[in-house]
Amino acid sequence: MDRHKRKGAGALGRPQKNGNVSGAAARSAAARRRALAARRRRARALRRRRILALLIMGFCLILLAVGLFFGVRGILKIAGQEGEISKENALSSECEAYRPVVEKLADNYDMGEYVDLILAVMMQESSGKLVDVMQSSECKFNERYPREPNGITDTEYSLQCGIQELRDNLQQAGCSGPEDLERIKVALQAYNFGSGYLNYLSREGQTQWTEENAQAFAKYASKEKKRGEDDPYRENAGPWDYGDQYYPEHVLRYYQ
Repeated sequence: MDRHKRKGAGALGRPQKNGNVSGAAARSAAARRRALAARRRRARALRRRRILALLIMGFCLILLAVGLFFGVRGILKIAGQEGEISKENALSSECEAYRPVVEKLADNYDMGEYVDLILAVMMQESSGKLVDVMQSSECKFNERYPREPNGITDTEYSLQCGIQELRDNLQQAGCSGPEDLERIKVALQAYNFGSGYLNYLSREGQTQWTEENAQAFAKYASKEKKRGEDDPYRENAGPWDYGDQYYPEHVLRYYQ
């Protein structure tokens, strides 16, 4: 009897043990499925982050490319404008061709350090294309030719007269050297107006060139005669019918 009970108990115990194993297996499988699902979610999230990072990087590269394009374009444009300005304000080849002669003559008149200024005056006066290259026919140093516009018919003599006239004006203006631009402006205006401008400044107690005193002298020298509205010199040379009231600024464009 007891033996049968033990067998029965043993028979009943085994199915209970198998049920525990099956439950554990099920839980393990569920855990694996959850882990797999979690890995898949992490993988999808990682892919999304990578795609987003690539999109952001691509967008940044596009912005960088656009910025570089317009930046380089702007730099080239500015460089081109500066090149045009530099070219516009450069001495003509005709003026440069006179440099050796100007250097020799300037040394003769103790003006060796003002060679560039002499060439700048030549550029403003004739661009080196006229016989009277310095337009010095009307100055006091011309003793050979008529003192009238383009009266000098000898280029080297034009240079001699012009250099002496400029030297005289620089000395009267009290110029200390080729970098003394304030005094150079006075001397240049006197080169254009004549020595009367220097006398006018002295009477007025002024020592520097200004657009106002240049126009005041031109008003006096022209006997208050204005240039007409259709006069091409009005805008570039000033309102009064006498000389170039902006002459120093015009010459100094070429003085480098």
